[in-house]
Amino acid sequence: MSIGVVRAAGGLLIRPDATGLVRVAIVHRPRYDDWSFPKGKADDGEADEDTALREVEEETGLRAALDAELPTIRYLDHMGRPKVVRYWVMHPEGGAFQRGDEVDELRWTTFGGAEALLTYDHDRALIRALRRLLPPGQPVYLVRHAKAGDRARWTEDERLRPLTMKGRRQADAIVEAFRDRVVERIVTSPYVRCVQTVRPLALERRIALETDEALAEAVSVAATLELLDRVADLPTVLCSHGDVIPALVEHLAAGGARIATNRDWKKGSTWVLERGADGEVARMRYEAPPL
Repeated sequence: MSIGVVRAAGGLLIRPDATGLVRVAIVHRPRYDDWSFPKGKADDGEADEDTALREVEEETGLRAALDAELPTIRYLDHMGRPKVVRYWVMHPEGGAFQRGDEVDELRWTTFGGAEALLTYDHDRALIRALRRLLPPGQPVYLVRHAKAGDRARWTEDERLRPLTMKGRRQADAIVEAFRDRVVERIVTSPYVRCVQTVRPLALERRIALETDEALAEAVSVAATLELLDRVADLPTVLCSHGDVIPALVEHLAAGGARIATNRDWKKGSTWVLERGADGEVARMRYEAPPL
Protein backbone atom coordinates (compact mmCIF):
# COMPACT_ATOMS: atom_id res chain seq x y z
CA MET A 1 0.00 0.00 0.00
CA SER A 2 1.39 3.44 -0.94
CA ILE A 3 2.37 5.86 1.84
CA GLY A 4 -0.40 8.36 2.54
CA VAL A 5 -3.24 6.11 1.47
CA VAL A 6 -5.99 5.85 4.08
CA ARG A 7 -7.00 2.23 4.58
CA ALA A 8 -10.53 1.38 5.78
CA ALA A 9 -13.04 -1.47 5.73
CA GLY A 10 -16.70 -2.10 6.41
CA GLY A 11 -19.68 -4.31 5.71
CA LEU A 12 -23.09 -4.65 4.18
CA LEU A 13 -25.12 -6.46 6.82
CA ILE A 14 -27.99 -8.47 5.35
CA ARG A 15 -30.78 -10.56 6.85
CA PRO A 16 -34.16 -11.88 5.67
CA ASP A 17 -37.37 -10.41 7.04
CA ALA A 18 -40.43 -12.44 8.04
CA THR A 19 -41.43 -12.96 4.39
CA GLY A 20 -37.95 -14.03 3.27
CA LEU A 21 -37.18 -10.67 1.64
CA VAL A 22 -33.50 -9.74 2.02
CA ARG A 23 -32.88 -6.44 3.81
CA VAL A 24 -29.66 -4.49 4.24
CA ALA A 25 -28.56 -2.25 7.12
CA ILE A 26 -27.67 1.38 6.50
CA VAL A 27 -26.56 3.86 9.14
CA HIS A 28 -26.94 7.59 9.70
CA ARG A 29 -23.91 9.56 10.87
CA PRO A 30 -24.96 12.83 12.57
CA ARG A 31 -21.49 14.38 12.12
CA TYR A 32 -21.90 14.30 8.33
CA ASP A 33 -25.70 13.98 8.19
CA ASP A 34 -25.33 11.18 5.68
CA TRP A 35 -26.60 7.63 5.12
CA SER A 36 -23.94 5.02 4.38
CA PHE A 37 -22.72 1.56 5.31
CA PRO A 38 -20.82 0.98 8.57
CA LYS A 39 -17.08 1.27 8.03
CA GLY A 40 -13.95 2.77 9.57
CA LYS A 41 -10.20 3.22 9.38
CA ALA A 42 -7.80 0.35 10.01
CA ASP A 43 -5.51 0.37 13.02
CA ASP A 44 -1.79 -0.03 12.38
CA GLY A 45 -1.01 -3.64 11.53
CA GLU A 46 -4.70 -4.65 11.55
CA ALA A 47 -5.95 -6.96 8.80
CA ASP A 48 -8.69 -5.49 6.64
CA GLU A 49 -11.09 -8.32 7.57
CA ASP A 50 -10.58 -7.58 11.26
CA THR A 51 -11.12 -3.87 10.65
CA ALA A 52 -14.40 -4.56 8.88
CA LEU A 53 -15.76 -6.73 11.68
CA ARG A 54 -14.60 -4.35 14.42
CA GLU A 55 -16.00 -1.23 12.77
CA VAL A 56 -19.35 -2.84 12.01
CA GLU A 57 -19.71 -3.92 15.62
CA GLU A 58 -18.62 -0.52 16.95
CA GLU A 59 -21.07 1.38 14.77
CA THR A 60 -24.06 -0.98 14.90
CA GLY A 61 -23.60 -3.04 18.07
CA LEU A 62 -23.93 -6.21 15.96
CA ARG A 63 -21.43 -9.06 15.87
CA ALA A 64 -21.22 -10.43 12.35
CA ALA A 65 -19.71 -13.14 10.17
CA LEU A 66 -17.95 -12.37 6.90
CA ASP A 67 -19.28 -13.60 3.57
CA ALA A 68 -18.24 -12.63 0.03
CA GLU A 69 -16.07 -9.59 -0.58
CA LEU A 70 -17.58 -6.75 -2.59
CA PRO A 71 -15.75 -4.39 -4.99
CA THR A 72 -13.18 -2.13 -3.37
CA ILE A 73 -14.10 1.57 -3.25
CA ARG A 74 -11.48 4.25 -3.96
CA TYR A 75 -11.96 7.99 -3.54
CA LEU A 76 -10.43 11.12 -1.99
CA ASP A 77 -11.41 11.80 1.61
CA HIS A 78 -12.43 15.21 2.94
CA MET A 79 -8.72 16.07 3.40
CA GLY A 80 -7.90 15.21 -0.19
CA ARG A 81 -6.08 11.96 0.68
CA PRO A 82 -6.59 8.81 -1.40
CA LYS A 83 -8.79 6.38 0.53
CA VAL A 84 -9.26 2.67 -0.13
CA VAL A 85 -12.23 0.91 1.49
CA ARG A 86 -12.82 -2.84 1.32
CA TYR A 87 -16.31 -4.18 2.00
CA TRP A 88 -17.71 -7.61 2.76
CA VAL A 89 -21.21 -9.02 2.83
CA MET A 90 -21.95 -9.81 6.48
CA HIS A 91 -24.56 -11.75 8.44
CA PRO A 92 -25.45 -10.61 11.99
CA GLU A 93 -24.87 -13.24 14.66
CA GLY A 94 -25.70 -11.36 17.84
CA GLY A 95 -25.82 -8.04 19.63
CA ALA A 96 -28.21 -5.13 19.31
CA PHE A 97 -28.04 -1.62 17.94
CA GLN A 98 -27.09 1.10 20.38
CA ARG A 99 -27.35 4.75 19.39
CA GLY A 100 -24.07 6.62 19.77
CA ASP A 101 -22.16 9.74 18.75
CA GLU A 102 -20.89 8.22 15.48
CA VAL A 103 -24.14 6.56 14.43
CA ASP A 104 -27.53 7.69 15.71
CA GLU A 105 -29.83 5.54 13.54
CA LEU A 106 -29.78 2.13 11.83
CA ARG A 107 -32.38 1.04 9.30
CA TRP A 108 -33.02 -2.40 7.83
CA THR A 109 -34.38 -1.61 4.38
CA THR A 110 -34.96 -3.16 0.98
CA PHE A 111 -32.25 -2.73 -1.62
CA GLY A 112 -34.40 -0.21 -3.47
CA GLY A 113 -35.02 1.67 -0.23
CA ALA A 114 -31.30 1.73 0.48
CA GLU A 115 -30.49 3.13 -2.96
CA ALA A 116 -33.00 5.91 -2.38
CA LEU A 117 -31.57 6.83 1.03
CA LEU A 118 -27.83 6.38 0.52
CA THR A 119 -25.92 9.65 0.18
CA TYR A 120 -23.00 8.54 -2.01
CA ASP A 121 -22.91 7.05 -5.49
CA HIS A 122 -20.14 4.61 -4.53
CA ASP A 123 -22.43 3.13 -1.85
CA ARG A 124 -25.21 2.69 -4.40
CA ALA A 125 -22.70 0.85 -6.60
CA LEU A 126 -22.16 -1.59 -3.70
CA ILE A 127 -25.90 -2.30 -3.59
CA ARG A 128 -25.83 -3.14 -7.30
CA ALA A 129 -22.88 -5.48 -6.73
CA LEU A 130 -24.72 -7.15 -3.84
CA ARG A 131 -27.78 -7.73 -6.03
CA ARG A 132 -25.61 -9.68 -8.48
CA LEU A 133 -24.27 -11.95 -5.73
CA LEU A 134 -27.59 -13.12 -4.31
CA PRO A 135 -29.96 -15.64 -5.90
CA PRO A 136 -33.14 -14.22 -7.47
CA GLY A 137 -36.35 -13.96 -5.50
CA GLN A 138 -39.53 -15.90 -6.16
CA PRO A 139 -41.44 -15.19 -9.41
CA VAL A 140 -45.01 -13.94 -9.75
CA TYR A 141 -47.28 -15.03 -12.60
CA LEU A 142 -49.84 -12.30 -13.25
CA VAL A 143 -52.75 -13.85 -15.16
CA ARG A 144 -55.56 -11.89 -16.77
CA HIS A 145 -58.88 -13.69 -16.43
CA ALA A 146 -60.02 -15.76 -19.40
CA LYS A 147 -62.80 -14.87 -21.84
CA ALA A 148 -65.96 -13.86 -19.99
CA GLY A 149 -69.50 -13.05 -21.06
CA ASP A 150 -70.36 -9.73 -22.70
CA ARG A 151 -70.31 -6.96 -20.09
CA ALA A 152 -72.92 -4.93 -21.94
CA ARG A 153 -75.43 -7.81 -21.95
CA TRP A 154 -74.89 -8.84 -18.34
CA THR A 155 -77.73 -7.58 -16.11
CA GLU A 156 -76.71 -8.95 -12.72
CA ASP A 157 -73.93 -7.98 -10.30
CA GLU A 158 -70.78 -7.40 -12.37
CA ARG A 159 -68.74 -9.37 -9.87
CA LEU A 160 -70.75 -12.47 -10.78
CA ARG A 161 -70.21 -12.38 -14.57
CA PRO A 162 -68.80 -15.84 -15.48
CA LEU A 163 -66.49 -17.23 -18.14
CA THR A 164 -67.79 -18.26 -21.54
CA MET A 165 -67.22 -21.71 -22.99
CA LYS A 166 -64.03 -20.43 -24.63
CA GLY A 167 -62.97 -18.94 -21.31
CA ARG A 168 -63.38 -22.28 -19.55
CA ARG A 169 -61.25 -23.92 -22.25
CA GLN A 170 -58.61 -21.24 -21.69
CA ALA A 171 -58.70 -21.93 -17.95
CA ASP A 172 -58.04 -25.62 -18.61
CA ALA A 173 -55.24 -24.72 -21.03
CA ILE A 174 -53.56 -22.58 -18.36
CA VAL A 175 -53.11 -25.75 -16.29
CA GLU A 176 -51.05 -27.28 -19.10
CA ALA A 177 -49.16 -24.04 -19.75
CA PHE A 178 -47.97 -24.08 -16.11
CA ARG A 179 -47.08 -27.79 -16.16
CA ASP A 180 -43.32 -27.26 -15.72
CA ARG A 181 -43.54 -24.33 -13.33
CA VAL A 182 -43.38 -24.38 -9.56
CA VAL A 183 -46.47 -22.73 -8.08
CA GLU A 184 -47.06 -22.73 -4.33
CA ARG A 185 -49.71 -20.04 -3.93
CA ILE A 186 -52.67 -18.84 -6.03
CA VAL A 187 -54.42 -15.58 -5.22
CA THR A 188 -57.27 -14.15 -7.28
CA SER A 189 -59.65 -11.25 -7.54
CA PRO A 190 -62.95 -12.29 -5.90
CA TYR A 191 -64.80 -11.68 -9.20
CA VAL A 192 -66.26 -14.96 -10.49
CA ARG A 193 -64.49 -14.77 -13.86
CA CYS A 194 -61.10 -14.58 -12.15
CA VAL A 195 -61.90 -17.36 -9.68
CA GLN A 196 -63.03 -19.61 -12.54
CA THR A 197 -59.83 -18.86 -14.49
CA VAL A 198 -57.43 -20.20 -11.87
CA ARG A 199 -59.63 -22.75 -10.09
CA PRO A 200 -58.57 -25.60 -12.43
CA LEU A 201 -54.91 -24.84 -11.69
CA ALA A 202 -55.59 -24.72 -7.95
CA LEU A 203 -57.40 -28.04 -8.07
CA GLU A 204 -54.67 -29.68 -10.16
CA ARG A 205 -51.96 -28.47 -7.75
CA ARG A 206 -54.07 -29.06 -4.62
CA ILE A 207 -53.50 -25.48 -3.53
CA ALA A 208 -56.11 -23.58 -1.52
CA LEU A 209 -57.43 -20.74 -3.67
CA GLU A 210 -57.22 -17.33 -1.97
CA THR A 211 -59.21 -14.22 -2.92
CA ASP A 212 -57.99 -10.68 -2.33
CA GLU A 213 -59.60 -7.31 -3.06
CA ALA A 214 -56.14 -5.98 -4.00
CA LEU A 215 -56.70 -7.73 -7.36
CA ALA A 216 -60.29 -6.52 -7.94
CA GLU A 217 -61.32 -4.10 -10.69
CA ALA A 218 -60.56 -0.40 -10.11
CA VAL A 219 -58.22 -1.12 -7.20
CA SER A 220 -55.30 1.25 -6.62
CA VAL A 221 -51.80 0.32 -7.79
CA ALA A 222 -50.63 0.87 -4.22
CA ALA A 223 -52.89 -1.92 -2.98
CA THR A 224 -51.63 -4.36 -5.63
CA LEU A 225 -48.01 -3.46 -4.89
CA GLU A 226 -48.61 -4.18 -1.20
CA LEU A 227 -49.95 -7.60 -2.18
CA LEU A 228 -46.80 -8.24 -4.25
CA ASP A 229 -44.76 -7.70 -1.09
CA ARG A 230 -46.99 -10.06 0.89
CA VAL A 231 -46.47 -12.94 -1.56
CA ALA A 232 -42.71 -12.45 -1.97
CA ASP A 233 -41.80 -15.66 -0.15
CA LEU A 234 -43.40 -18.16 -2.59
CA PRO A 235 -43.75 -18.61 -6.36
CA THR A 236 -47.26 -17.24 -6.82
CA VAL A 237 -50.02 -16.93 -9.43
CA LEU A 238 -52.14 -13.77 -9.21
CA CYS A 239 -55.30 -13.46 -11.31
CA SER A 240 -56.71 -10.01 -12.04
CA HIS A 241 -58.36 -7.71 -14.59
CA GLY A 242 -57.69 -5.68 -17.72
CA ASP A 243 -57.37 -2.39 -15.84
CA VAL A 244 -55.25 -3.64 -12.93
CA ILE A 245 -52.60 -5.53 -14.89
CA PRO A 246 -51.56 -2.74 -17.30
CA ALA A 247 -51.47 -0.21 -14.46
CA LEU A 248 -49.22 -2.46 -12.39
CA VAL A 249 -46.88 -3.37 -15.27
CA GLU A 250 -46.49 0.26 -16.34
CA HIS A 251 -45.85 1.35 -12.77
CA LEU A 252 -43.14 -1.28 -12.30
CA ALA A 253 -41.58 -0.36 -15.65
CA ALA A 254 -41.48 3.31 -14.65
CA GLY A 255 -39.68 2.24 -11.48
CA GLY A 256 -36.92 0.49 -13.44
CA ALA A 257 -38.19 -3.05 -14.07
CA ARG A 258 -37.12 -4.15 -17.55
CA ILE A 259 -39.73 -5.38 -20.05
CA ALA A 260 -38.30 -8.07 -22.32
CA THR A 261 -41.32 -8.38 -24.67
CA ASN A 262 -44.11 -6.34 -26.21
CA ARG A 263 -46.80 -4.89 -23.96
CA ASP A 264 -50.14 -6.67 -24.27
CA TRP A 265 -52.98 -7.71 -21.97
CA LYS A 266 -55.14 -10.27 -23.78
CA LYS A 267 -57.64 -12.35 -21.79
CA GLY A 268 -56.02 -15.54 -20.51
CA SER A 269 -52.52 -14.10 -20.95
CA THR A 270 -49.75 -14.11 -18.35
CA TRP A 271 -47.15 -11.57 -17.30
CA VAL A 272 -44.12 -13.23 -15.68
CA LEU A 273 -42.65 -10.94 -13.03
CA GLU A 274 -39.08 -11.94 -12.14
CA ARG A 275 -37.74 -10.68 -8.86
CA GLY A 276 -34.21 -9.63 -8.08
CA ALA A 277 -32.36 -10.77 -4.97
CA ASP A 278 -33.99 -7.96 -2.98
CA GLY A 279 -37.45 -9.32 -3.79
CA GLU A 280 -38.35 -6.38 -6.01
CA VAL A 281 -39.53 -6.95 -9.57
CA ALA A 282 -36.57 -6.54 -11.93
CA ARG A 283 -37.74 -8.07 -15.22
CA MET A 284 -41.12 -8.70 -16.84
CA ARG A 285 -42.26 -10.56 -19.92
CA TYR A 286 -45.59 -11.16 -21.62
CA GLU A 287 -46.91 -14.60 -22.59
CA ALA A 288 -49.88 -14.88 -24.95
CA PRO A 289 -53.01 -16.83 -23.96
CA PRO A 290 -52.67 -20.61 -24.43
CA LEU A 291 -55.83 -20.59 -26.62
